[in-house]
Amino acid sequence: MDHQNHPYSLVAAKLDWQDGVPSAKDYGDVYFSRDDGLAESRYVFLQHNRLEERWRQLDGSTQGRFTVCETGFGTGLNFLLTCELWLRTAPPSWTLHYISCEKHPLTPGDLHRALSAWPSLRELSTILQDNYPPLIPGQHRRYLHKSQICLDLLFGDILDTLPQLLDSVCPNSPEGAIDAWFLDGFAPATNPGMWQPALFDSMARLSHCGSSFATFTSAGLVKRGLRDVGFVVHKVKGYGRKRDMLCGEFEHYRDACSAESASQRLPLARLPWHQPGSEQAPQTALVIGGGLAGCSTARALAERGIAVTLIERHPVLASEASGNPQGVLYTKLSPEPGALNWFTLNSFLFALAHYRPILRKAPHCGDFCGVLQLPGSEREADLMTRLQDKLYDQPWLEFVTPERASTLSGLNIDRDGIFYPQAGWLSPPDICAAYVAHPLIERIHHREVATLVDDGKQWQALSADGQLIASAEAAVVAGSHEASRLSQCSWLPLRRIRGQLSYFHSDDIAASPQCVVCHDGYFAPPRDGVFCLGASFDLHHIGTDLSAADHQFNIDTLAKLSPSLLKDGAKPFGGRAALRCASPDYMPIVGAVPDAAAFDRDYAGLRKDAKQAIPNPGRYHRQLYVNVAHGSRGLTSTPLSAELIAAYLCSESRPLPRQLAEPLSPARFLIRDLMRNRR
Repeated sequence: MDHQNHPYSLVAAKLDWQDGVPSAKDYGDVYFSRDDGLAESRYVFLQHNRLEERWRQLDGSTQGRFTVCETGFGTGLNFLLTCELWLRTAPPSWTLHYISCEKHPLTPGDLHRALSAWPSLRELSTILQDNYPPLIPGQHRRYLHKSQICLDLLFGDILDTLPQLLDSVCPNSPEGAIDAWFLDGFAPATNPGMWQPALFDSMARLSHCGSSFATFTSAGLVKRGLRDVGFVVHKVKGYGRKRDMLCGEFEHYRDACSAESASQRLPLARLPWHQPGSEQAPQTALVIGGGLAGCSTARALAERGIAVTLIERHPVLASEASGNPQGVLYTKLSPEPGALNWFTLNSFLFALAHYRPILRKAPHCGDFCGVLQLPGSEREADLMTRLQDKLYDQPWLEFVTPERASTLSGLNIDRDGIFYPQAGWLSPPDICAAYVAHPLIERIHHREVATLVDDGKQWQALSADGQLIASAEAAVVAGSHEASRLSQCSWLPLRRIRGQLSYFHSDDIAASPQCVVCHDGYFAPPRDGVFCLGASFDLHHIGTDLSAADHQFNIDTLAKLSPSLLKDGAKPFGGRAALRCASPDYMPIVGAVPDAAAFDRDYAGLRKDAKQAIPNPGRYHRQLYVNVAHGSRGLTSTPLSAELIAAYLCSESRPLPRQLAEPLSPARFLIRDLMRNRR
């Protein structure tokens, strides 16, 4: 997607209201039937996709996913009715994955007004409204109703967002992502920009034999477009006063791209290197590393029915960089688009929703007291001003004056800032403990994996003396910079960055902040009477002994925020030092582990021509993945990264578009070196 013009905001739907029924001003069409919107949606989309019949036939003894894709989210009515039917008929071990595209989403206020017309759906509509993402372009994943429902909202033009679900896979693949299509959206006569050959081509590429579709329209261009790409189309009686509608099933892919429509054909990946082909989801998996990355990955896999063995070389979880007693859930944004900025924003918004149910069950894990971000230099202040021009009227952040910042924090603040009202601090060790509290997660402590061996069916984790620690069908390396000790990952360009916290008693601090304050360091409300000041940033030393110089750095950083916060003579009574793991481009490294030697051969042409399009798919180690290099923002980035790993292993639709999955892939470093003719 190209967000050059509007990197942060979308044009929301402009509505007219008549007798409680919303209609779109720009399209001259209503969002649901004036006669009976509930009955029409059930008849067209639920009944003619045969959902109740299909869901009652699902095997309740297994876990699985049923995926619906909708071409216009609108008021969310189709989604709520689908959820209602799913919760009533599908086995509780299965997950409904609902993907919906929307170019002009409703504002939260309009959504509330529209859904208030359906009192029978009040409980589900409240859950939807509580999880409705901000009006930001891109893909937004939310889990609802005890994780039985996964909602992916794709905000933007469907001809931009839907292709991002595609990879260079064979059309008509049996692993096609979508089981049922809701062809909604405004009528072809009023919304011709959506009903294009590219839409039908994308549907075919994302379908498998037997994928169903239903739509309220019977327009000839829709019927011909679906048939041309391989759908069997039936014209049946429409709802109410509508004479006809269409439904049917996908049979096999046909490349219907004529010369006339060639310019509208969906683009495939320029280089199909970032992801291996689909494999059958494993029943067992090893996860190496018991920090935030490893524990979140273990939980994401266990939630999908995979038995996980988590191997941690220390006696307890979160013993290294994830072991700080307090960590801040926040983000740093840029006024310019870019992969790092977009991933930072996506992961932050996902994490806000992800941690809420954890804190409800275990409030000791943290406090969403809000985060105040202050610029630490003139350059950062200028970036913040430019950012304010891009972001406006967003409920998840507030640009604040010094007076407002002082009121929010309870401190004397002398500069403008950004306040994130839904964020706060979390305890990484407690979050890790909450993650692994699952019956499908087994933990092995005090064992270090020296070698990973693949026998073709199982990955074997061996100790330095060659003893078997554990084995499983798949493996995920999430052990921070220790990943480079394994031969398959030894080429990864991992960086060690030392950071140290300083601990002070509450009596040493003159004023306690009411929220987390991030400046050159961070200053959070106390936990159990202890303030954690941090954190230093040292690229030159890799020891983890406490340093008097780093304590002084933290003290000086707090003094820059306010010289009177630390009382005279106060000294730290302790602290903690650890090594963060980062990548050269500061993006996490998340994805399948490539066969580096095979990449060097398969993409050798890039050494001579960096722009050469090479159709070879990348070659990867079988069912081996890595999830590392989260730097100082692991609380923010690991939940979405764990979802991405689980989606890869289970052949699900990704929680991120291809334009973000590629910059996260470990193979990106191999491709870049080839393009620069490096060895």
